[in-house]
Amino acid sequence: MLAYSLLGLAIAVLTGLVNSSQRRLLVAASISLIIAFFAFPFSQAVGALTRHTLNPTPLGLSLAFPLFLVILFSGVLVLAFYRQNQKLLGVLGILAGLAVLVVSLFWQRQGADIVSLEPLYGLMEALTGLLIFALIAGLGWSNKNLRWPLLIIGAILGIGSFWWLNSAAGHAVLPEAEGYYKLLKPTPAGTADEIIQSFNDGLEDLNKQRQGLGLAPLEPLTNLKNLDRLPREAAETEDGLGLRLLQPSSRGYGTPLIFLMAGMLIGSGAMLLGNKPLKAPSDFSSGLMLALVVAALIPAFAATEFDLRKLIDGWPFLQDFLDRAWPPDPGSIKEVAQQMLITIEIALVGTFLAALFAIPLSFLAARNLTQGNPFMRTVFALTRSFFNIDRGVDTLILALVFVAAVGLGPFAGVLAMAIHSIADLGKVYSESIENVDKGPIEALEAVGASGSNVVRWAILPQVAPLFVGWTLYRFEINFRVSIVIGLVGAGGIGFFIREKMGTGAYDEMVVAIIAIVIVVNIIDFASSWLRSRLV
Repeated sequence: MLAYSLLGLAIAVLTGLVNSSQRRLLVAASISLIIAFFAFPFSQAVGALTRHTLNPTPLGLSLAFPLFLVILFSGVLVLAFYRQNQKLLGVLGILAGLAVLVVSLFWQRQGADIVSLEPLYGLMEALTGLLIFALIAGLGWSNKNLRWPLLIIGAILGIGSFWWLNSAAGHAVLPEAEGYYKLLKPTPAGTADEIIQSFNDGLEDLNKQRQGLGLAPLEPLTNLKNLDRLPREAAETEDGLGLRLLQPSSRGYGTPLIFLMAGMLIGSGAMLLGNKPLKAPSDFSSGLMLALVVAALIPAFAATEFDLRKLIDGWPFLQDFLDRAWPPDPGSIKEVAQQMLITIEIALVGTFLAALFAIPLSFLAARNLTQGNPFMRTVFALTRSFFNIDRGVDTLILALVFVAAVGLGPFAGVLAMAIHSIADLGKVYSESIENVDKGPIEALEAVGASGSNVVRWAILPQVAPLFVGWTLYRFEINFRVSIVIGLVGAGGIGFFIREKMGTGAYDEMVVAIIAIVIVVNIIDFASSWLRSRLV
């Protein structure tokens, strides 16, 4: 974990060498520590079954290890003094970073322990209500006319959501939300000895079961170090909470973040001591934005199980794949060419059908053409809503639906692509219409021209080249999409790749990959050239 602290230190030093404001890094690190204290898992506590496992935050661990409050105190302290004298702030940054680092290292060297659970009822419900209030109030904060109405609406909805989530109806819909956030409390002296004794008492029966499964027998326990989980009767008690085995040496995704920010505090503080005074008005807002980005990215990396070690472990398969894929099999060129042609035709027909429907719909979705009366405003709202809904359903999902409806083959791909592309093209077409020069329109309206004549002589000449450009660009995208939807049975080169991958014919599959690279580049260059001539 010290490597993360060194990384944070290096980031601070490098940004300091280019005279970047270190105050914003201190703000970002402090806010990140506060967020991690409340929201990011730092260790693991296990029960008898996988569903008993908890990933407590530093706040959740603060009763079992009160020194974790140093993390919160350090972040708040630096924020409180970030506008003060540069030397003082630098010293505070170094001390805060060292304090966080020492506490985190000390925690990881603690031994396993038995803890009990204390739910914080109403916390998640209150946070949900506050979030709803903040989102709604923030929508109108910059508009004086909307500020107070939205504040009132946000307060009503926030309080209402808090009340509903705490009600019996809310608990019935979201049963896991009740008491979701839990504190881990120390257990009375002797609890660990009771758990060890209980385990040893049942060890004979357990070893008989293991012997029947061909597993090695377990030795009696003398401490919690070799205990990987608790007996079920300890983890499941009558109150529904039970005990947990807290493992300080385990790590959550908040662990590297806290070490990283500790190093950044130390580095930024040191750079403040050595650099010339530098303060920007946007230090706090920039630091806050950086902290929010980090707070969004860290859980995202954890949720996607991002781990480069898995890539290293999978290297033998990649090496075997490359050995079997090269050299390519030239005997499959004819079939690849046929499937590639089908893929191009899927994209071509899908784009054509989408443009055919998107052009008239785009005029109904253009704000400058539909604000004349309530009926047209309703049509505008409905058309835009259709575009938003259609764009929200991915082409791949539509392809799966149509493959089930009409069977395998390119027809399913054409339908999926056309339906999804209607919304994408309709949106950019309508935006092009909204940005036309109003001069020709007003001139025709001044001489009494009808609406159709205004569209024909004032709008179409301006938007036609843009429509063609957007359509060509959409065709580029649809060609790539048609490869992907082929993998789910919608025909074309994607379906060919799926078949060859399934049979292990990698030397034939790589021919298709080479063909895709060539055709993609040809289409891109041709489309770019055409658009440069037309737009």
